[in-house]
Amino acid sequence: MLPRSDKRFEVFVEQHYGELLRYAMVLTGNRDEAGDIVHDTLLKLVRHVGRGDIEHLGAYARRTLFRVFLRHRDRTRREPPVPEIGTPQPGADATEAWAGRSDMLTLLLRLPPRTRAVLAARFYLDLGEADTARLLGCGTGTVKSTTSRGLQRLRELWEAESRSPENLPRPTSKGRR
Repeated sequence: MLPRSDKRFEVFVEQHYGELLRYAMVLTGNRDEAGDIVHDTLLKLVRHVGRGDIEHLGAYARRTLFRVFLRHRDRTRREPPVPEIGTPQPGADATEAWAGRSDMLTLLLRLPPRTRAVLAARFYLDLGEADTARLLGCGTGTVKSTTSRGLQRLRELWEAESRSPENLPRPTSKGRR
């Protein structure tokens, strides 16, 4: 029989591991690195669950994950990772949706880590400005300005990508003789 705090942690991990892993994937773009960050986050979290002083364990876990991500990024300073591409579901709609998502993740990974974290918290975790500020340990004004600048930069990157020569329609010889 597990002690009550261990059981609480076990239930938390079962319910939230996937969510934490997906959030880490948005931040890192790499499944292995995301798994390492979630693992380090859970190691830090297990120490505090036993104390029982954490009222909102999910919010605490997301904030811890973000801080672990920043420390990990500082330790490993390397080139931005290339996002992994999985197998899309059958059907044209799923393929098109996956392609758009993959393109957006590639562009998102070109943003600075803090900007990427703000956009992930606001739009992936669907947090408001105040909750994002609490999660990231900054002011709401910082969240607003970083969101605005980050979205503007994403638009610029998206437009530049769509105008690049490899994305222009190619003439076909169909109908020509």
